[in-house]
Amino acid sequence: MAQSLQEEVTCPVCLEIFFCPILLSCGHVFCFHCMQRWMLEHRDLKLTCPMCRGVTESPPLEEWQIRALSLLIRQHSGLLMKSLHVSKELLRFREDMTLDGSTANPFLVLSDDLRNVWCGKICHNPVEDPQRFTYLTCVLGTPYFSSGCHYWEVEVGDGKEWTLGICKESVDRKKKGGFSAENGFWLISLKAGIIRTSSIPEIRIPVSPKLSHVGIFLDVEMEELKFFDARDNALIYTYSCLSCLEPLRPFFCPELPREGDRGASLKICS
Repeated sequence: MAQSLQEEVTCPVCLEIFFCPILLSCGHVFCFHCMQRWMLEHRDLKLTCPMCRGVTESPPLEEWQIRALSLLIRQHSGLLMKSLHVSKELLRFREDMTLDGSTANPFLVLSDDLRNVWCGKICHNPVEDPQRFTYLTCVLGTPYFSSGCHYWEVEVGDGKEWTLGICKESVDRKKKGGFSAENGFWLISLKAGIIRTSSIPEIRIPVSPKLSHVGIFLDVEMEELKFFDARDNALIYTYSCLSCLEPLRPFFCPELPREGDRGASLKICS
C-alpha cells in the first residue's frame, strides 16, 4: 500500500516527489521542470506526454498546477505532507568540507576557516601553481569523492551571480572558459535571475528570488548529482549518468566584484 502511494506521487521522469506538478490532458502528471527539459531535449514545440505520447493543448501554467495539485492533495495529502521533510534524509551524508586554497584563483579571498570565499580586485597570490585556476575566478573544495553519497550546503547570500557544482580532478585549470559537462564540469549558475546548467544544450530554470542556500547531493555509484533550494526544500536540477573514472571535486565560483565593492561571498554551511 505504502509503495503504491509513493509511486502515485512520484514523477515518472525524475523519479522524485512531484515539484511544481502539471497535469496533462491525457491524465499523466509530471514536474514542470521535467516537462520543460523534455521539450528542450526533443526539440518539440508540441507538448507531448513522455508516457503515452499524447499531445496536450497548452493551458496557462496556473491552470496546469491547480488541476494537478488539487488531484494530488485529494488523493494523497498525507504522503505529500511527509514529502516536505524528505531532504532531512540527506543530512546524514553531510560532509565536513573546506576550500582548497592551493586551487584558488589569485583574485579570490578565503576566510581563515576556509569556508568562505569572495572575489576581490587585487591579485593576492601571483605565484604560478599547476593546481591553481589561472583565469576562472573559482576554487575547489576538499575532500574529493571517488565513491559513496555526499551532501553539502552553500550559502549564496544576496549574490546576483555564482556557479556551484562539481568537476573532475583533471579539468584544465589554465583555460579561459569551458564550464561544460563535456569538459568535466557539472554545474548550475545564477545569472540575470535565471539558473543555467552546464549541460548541452543549456537548460534555463526560473529561480526563486528567496533562494539563499543551495544544497548539493552527489551519489557517485548512481552517477547522479542533485541541486536543491535547501530552505524551501525544493529540487532545482538533477544531472544523471555522470560517468567518471576519476575523483570528483566540489566547485565554487563567487560573484565578480561589484562597482565600488567586492562581490558577494559563497559560504560552506557547517
